[in-house]
Amino acid sequence: MRRTAEEAAQTKTALLEAALFQFAEHGVAATKLADVAQRAGLTRGAVYHHFTDKTALYAAVIANSWDSVTAPVWAVLDSDGPVEDRLREFLVAWLRRLREDRHFRALLTITLNASYGPDQPEGISDGRASKSYGLADWLQRLETFLAGKRDGAGTGAGAGHRGTHADDPSGAAAGILAWLCGTALLAATDPDLLPPSDASGVALPLRGALP
Repeated sequence: MRRTAEEAAQTKTALLEAALFQFAEHGVAATKLADVAQRAGLTRGAVYHHFTDKTALYAAVIANSWDSVTAPVWAVLDSDGPVEDRLREFLVAWLRRLREDRHFRALLTITLNASYGPDQPEGISDGRASKSYGLADWLQRLETFLAGKRDGAGTGAGAGHRGTHADDPSGAAAGILAWLCGTALLAATDPDLLPPSDASGVALPLRGALP
């Protein structure tokens, strides 16, 4: 029987979901397409129907998940209010998502491993992985935010107070990015190792990012 477009879409979604967690738990290099198919309750032929190889499947997992999974956290930086308050709320939201959202945790696990570790699929260079998977973009967004150049960064209650501009936006952004990556790696090992998901847990990176 010929499958409907809706059934095909459901199959693809199931494969992407299975691949996300298979890659996160076992690594990209160790994962076989048969493993993904088995996890999704489908045949290996179903995988090849939608994806030419593991690299294509991996790229699809990242493309499918990146915005939908990470966008809600980054949206905190675009909200109204003083820069310091928004940065604090962003960091707290990051920790909460790492603790509570298994999709978020899995996505960060395979992103960091693929960008910097030995599990990177053939055909994807380090530079392309970093750019495609958002790390370079994250750094730029943080730099822009900390420099007060993002629209509305200087508006809202407390505008112009300490924290509207970082003394060294580039260095501060790099420090925050390192903290984000570090906490993501901790979460991949054991979420209980993370700092508290409240203001006390983000006090150190916040203090280092703002003058």
